[in-house]
Amino acid sequence: MATKRTLTFIFFIAGLTAALLEIGCSIESVPAERRRQTEAAREEYERNRQAESAAAERQRAEEFQLRIADPGSLSIEESDAEIEALRSPSSLRRIRAAEKLGDAKGPHAVNALIAALRTETDPAAFSATVDALSTIHDGRAVDAYVDALSAPGMPDAAREHALNAILENRSEYRLVPQIRRFYDSLTDASVKARVRPLVERYSK
Repeated sequence: MATKRTLTFIFFIAGLTAALLEIGCSIESVPAERRRQTEAAREEYERNRQAESAAAERQRAEEFQLRIADPGSLSIEESDAEIEALRSPSSLRRIRAAEKLGDAKGPHAVNALIAALRTETDPAAFSATVDALSTIHDGRAVDAYVDALSAPGMPDAAREHALNAILENRSEYRLVPQIRRFYDSLTDASVKARVRPLVERYSK
């Protein structure tokens, strides 16, 4: 009889232990499952964020391409004709082309005007090209203005147009060293007198 009770007790203890172990495993699995769910949610969020970022970047690129293709008040054919005229052997024709493109205010012409400015040797055409870019008011031209400040062989008055374009673009605060070098290179007293207040303002 005692042996039967002992065996019964042993079976009871074994069953209880098994039940407790099962409960323990079940409790331990809850945090692990929550961690897996959290990690999966985090990964999905990151995938969605990257997809949205890529889509926004594509949209910005498409909008930029549309914007820079805009010929302004000219038709695309008229704009292209004036762009071609920027390479005319006649400086008067180049001046008229730059003026028309500037008046049209079309970003489509900006790259062509920048290229023309970098190779222009006639002071009047040089000034007209800078003025056209300034009228269109496109940030892509700022580096060309900086180069134009020190254009070899170009009179001070023509190079001053580049400074005015920089001021129009409100970029002078980050181009102080270049403007200072431009000022130091001036030999025309009237141009130097006009530029001096700007240099003095940023020398304080």
